[in-house]
Amino acid sequence: MILDVKGVTKVFGDGGKSRNMANDHLTFRIHEGEIFGLLGQNGAGKTTLVNQILGLSTPDRGDIDLLGESVIQSPARARSICSVQPQSQVPIGLLTPKQAVSLMGKMRAGNNFDPKRVGALFDALNMQEWANTPGEKLSGGAQRLTSFCMAVIAPGNLVILDEPTNDVDPVRRRYLWQVIRDLTNDGTSVILVTHNVLEAERTVDRVAIMHEGKFLAQGSPSEIKRSVSNHMRMELSLACEPADIEIPGCALSAHQNGSRLLFSMDPANVPPAIDWAKDQIDRGLIMDYSLSPTTIEDAYIALTSGKAVG
Repeated sequence: MILDVKGVTKVFGDGGKSRNMANDHLTFRIHEGEIFGLLGQNGAGKTTLVNQILGLSTPDRGDIDLLGESVIQSPARARSICSVQPQSQVPIGLLTPKQAVSLMGKMRAGNNFDPKRVGALFDALNMQEWANTPGEKLSGGAQRLTSFCMAVIAPGNLVILDEPTNDVDPVRRRYLWQVIRDLTNDGTSVILVTHNVLEAERTVDRVAIMHEGKFLAQGSPSEIKRSVSNHMRMELSLACEPADIEIPGCALSAHQNGSRLLFSMDPANVPPAIDWAKDQIDRGLIMDYSLSPTTIEDAYIALTSGKAVG
């Protein structure tokens, strides 16, 4: 086992009404070669938890064991074992990505650093074209990929990635996830901190849905989905205002996210729902639709809103 978090509680405030329970008795384990997702909105308590795993903050109650030793007792050891990509961009100034990543590799690996790994990472992420561009001239996506490479160039036993794909284009996102999976194939464990529900479902081995400092659910994506609903879901890309759409009677619940409209239904109602969607396309009210089983996004909405899916 890489990480064992036991009943971790962290409270901010002066003990009065301003107290904020950032982490509320959180317990979970991460095994070797596993990708564990921490899924939640901003303010859910994810960053507070990560800071305690890294020994940057001390729990008010509970303990954290990293490779068999308490982080509370040995915080500096924890930071030597973990590699981190923070949510904020890492400023590299006039350094090029190649220089910044090489420097980080030498700092972490010392004489064991292999310069060829820099080129291999850049090739895997298709970012050689920026390798020698000064950091101040890089796009947001290129900066994000550079920050990712700095975190994994000489990875510790546990790599913590906080929103690693922010600003990264869709093609290189796929490359990035493959690099992460290659890391785990070599035994490295990964904590993925994100609010991107769809990416989490495709990537993680297990996930914890976090809300207001608590874990509402944790397990494999399929386990969490089964615990919420066995319904089907339809997703629509709207070509009109949501108010112009009359939701079909077979819809059990509906949720709007920008220009997307999602609703759930009983599997027996799939044929009439498809007929309804085709009619909406013919009338120019929606551009397209997709049909799928319940997703992690559905489970996330149901658990954080307190409403059952369907």
